[in-house]
Amino acid sequence: LQWNYNNTAITPMHFCGGALLSKDWVLSAAHCKTSYTPDGFVEVVAGAHNVLDSKESNQRRKLEQIITHDKYCGTVCPYDIALIRVDVPFVLGDHVKPIRLPAMNESFYGSALVSGWGALTPAMVPEYPDTLRKAVLPLVDYDECRQLWYDVSHLAETNLCAGPEDGSKASCSADSGGPLVTMNETRISEEPVLIGLVSWGPFPCASPWRPNIFTGVAYFIDWIDQHVEN
Repeated sequence: LQWNYNNTAITPMHFCGGALLSKDWVLSAAHCKTSYTPDGFVEVVAGAHNVLDSKESNQRRKLEQIITHDKYCGTVCPYDIALIRVDVPFVLGDHVKPIRLPAMNESFYGSALVSGWGALTPAMVPEYPDTLRKAVLPLVDYDECRQLWYDVSHLAETNLCAGPEDGSKASCSADSGGPLVTMNETRISEEPVLIGLVSWGPFPCASPWRPNIFTGVAYFIDWIDQHVEN
């Protein structure tokens, strides 16, 4: 699921991702809230694979409400999470489905899948794809991640870390708020589970020994439940 910035003068411009929780609600990164200017409008698009495609299966909605966590610091930080309510409910079906949430404080190991329309290269003027991209990233233990990011103060246990040591695969700019999804082998159901939201990472993207940092969704289940029914 994607956030676009739109006005009548330009082609809609993708700048963030998100995950659908229900027909009315989307989960994303709080820092995406400040990623647009007021001379147009922001839309949330579900069901799209190609950002330039105008198929009927692509459902476009405007934002009615954005709720950021009350401990959000205003930039990239451990409480980088937001709920978005759309103005018109999405029509759920084969191309538009809500994601399953983890149990509160649930732990995950192994690898996970990140997806988005973010930058393809870590250049100052990056190239962006038209079609959805995805990558499987190894999850990194928090203590190890803390050592790799020894020089930053805003990494917390509410974050998840993921990425290979060589930096060969990573999320990048405009992937923010997008989903990190895993299959939990301990579950009877094999449905994908949303475990993280793209929050921040190294510059340039895909740097060795610098895993990407995600907001850990399992730490915020109570907060989500306070605002979203069912």
